[in-house]
Amino acid sequence: MRHRSLHRCCGCVLAALLLSLTHGARAEAAERPAASATAPSPAAMAEYRRKLEEYTLARQKYEAAADAYWGSIADKRKLRRAKRRNNQDVVLGDYMLTQPPVYSGPPKPVDPSAPPEEVPPRKYVPVVADFLRAAAKEFNFVPQQPRSEMEYKRAYAKTASAASLTKEQAVRIYAFESGGDGKYDVQAGLEQPKPGAQAISTALGYNQLLATNSVELLAEKGDQFIRTFEREGRRTDR
Repeated sequence: MRHRSLHRCCGCVLAALLLSLTHGARAEAAERPAASATAPSPAAMAEYRRKLEEYTLARQKYEAAADAYWGSIADKRKLRRAKRRNNQDVVLGDYMLTQPPVYSGPPKPVDPSAPPEEVPPRKYVPVVADFLRAAAKEFNFVPQQPRSEMEYKRAYAKTASAASLTKEQAVRIYAFESGGDGKYDVQAGLEQPKPGAQAISTALGYNQLLATNSVELLAEKGDQFIRTFEREGRRTDR
């Protein structure tokens, strides 16, 4: 009886193994056509390689022109600095008067054999309200904000003058810093009011104030900031 039971048990195990192998083979066979269906055809790959070659040649041509353009920008900047050091006049020809080249070639083709890319969720970028809320919570600090764009510009000029900048220097700095869109308090990514708009960086206003730069300035000039704040506080208390 024991031998018969053992024989039956072995038979059941063998049958189970054969059944599982059969199901595995069927599943593999079912998956194989799906995999082959998603593989790109030789014609599609040939078309991709042709487009990739066209794109690469066009991109190389553009990058060569762009490198030459920005190289000329750097050379003219060095020339202007040298002229100013030597008290020589800077003329119109010392500036690049043309716009940088723009890529106008074919777009980069998509590799049909590459797996689809997973787009990670966009990280939340703090906005002005977050910084103001954190300043009030952590430091009990509420900044005095300008009431208008003109008030901001006047404060800008007043601060530049207090820092011993000449009128020409202040104009050059302001012209360089104010090249963006929007007002002094607009954040990058929120220049235009539209549904779903999100900040893309902490760059604030056309001065492009960045949280990283602010931390760096506080680390380098923190003592000077504190002395200035204390001086202004004493003047306000009078």
